[in-house]
Amino acid sequence: MPELQAVGDDQTAAARGRRVNPADTPLLALLAALLLAAVSAAGTAVWWHRAQRGGWMDLPGHRSNHSRPTPRGGGVGMLATLLLAALLLPWPLALRLGLTASLLLVGLLGLLDDYRGLRPGWKLLGQVLAVLPLAITLAPGLADLLPVAGMVALLLSAGLAACVLLFFVNAWNFMDGIDGIAALSAAMLGLVALLVGSGALAWFGLALAAACAGFLPWNLPRARLFMGDAGSHALGLAVGALLLLALPATGTSVPIAFWALLTASLPFAIDVLATLGRRTLDGEPLAHAHRRHLYQLAVRKGYSHARVALAYAGLGAALGSGVAMIGRAQGEDAAGLALAAATAALALAWSLLRGRLAAGLEGEARA
Repeated sequence: MPELQAVGDDQTAAARGRRVNPADTPLLALLAALLLAAVSAAGTAVWWHRAQRGGWMDLPGHRSNHSRPTPRGGGVGMLATLLLAALLLPWPLALRLGLTASLLLVGLLGLLDDYRGLRPGWKLLGQVLAVLPLAITLAPGLADLLPVAGMVALLLSAGLAACVLLFFVNAWNFMDGIDGIAALSAAMLGLVALLVGSGALAWFGLALAAACAGFLPWNLPRARLFMGDAGSHALGLAVGALLLLALPATGTSVPIAFWALLTASLPFAIDVLATLGRRTLDGEPLAHAHRRHLYQLAVRKGYSHARVALAYAGLGAALGSGVAMIGRAQGEDAAGLALAAATAALALAWSLLRGRLAAGLEGEARA
């Protein structure tokens, strides 16, 4: 208990003492972005050659959105970049170690699933264990936001943090079904964090955007390499970490950066939750592979991968930026209300668009 509270105190002190933003040192920020993008690109290139020689290919099937064998597991370049950033960022040592450990564990778990295949139950258990280091590290700083205190607050905050991280790990995993969509939307969220965040939060947003930039030439507009679960797990964890790190370390009002990042994640979150709900209502086993996400229906209807990926990332960027502007003009409460309005509007849009896109598609008669 005392050592956990010390971590929370360290986080608060770090939040107060380290407010140097990338915008304050543009040359350093540019050099950092170029270095991190180069690390990501180099790691991706090395993996591509290795996968080609080893025959590590994703073969097309009846549920695939690609038509030719494509090397997989290419997200290791982004994973390496995020690990490097996590170790170098000016956070307390415990937070750096927690973030590094969780990134490494989710990446390795994803890589194992890419090449060996894991049963859904074992994969979920592995994900739970993988996010725990970061969730436990963040718990003391988040406990003050809860209406309870003591050990109950620590346990509850750790559990809630783990749930947030698990959701985004799986959201990016589920949405990584067409070329460019997962990396492009993660890069967009990183840029939103860079623009609306401060201190290490903004730097980590820069690192996430740079990591994706190094990978995207291999994956957009036509994939020569898939990131696989190794990449989608790492990106999802990074996005979840950005959201949790945007929360205050004391019981003050929720900052605009959190509302903006949460709103920017809505295109993915709504598609995942609404699709899960639809499949549940239809009595479809949730562990079975499918092509019923909105982005998958759009591609099946004839829209290009690049067009759909850009639509998701662009919508997230517009919504996140809009909420940030509302928050800066009207305050945190107005930003929260804007988030609620955006959520309702997107849920309605998902329902209407799904009906149109599903019409006439095989397996979507119940649309």
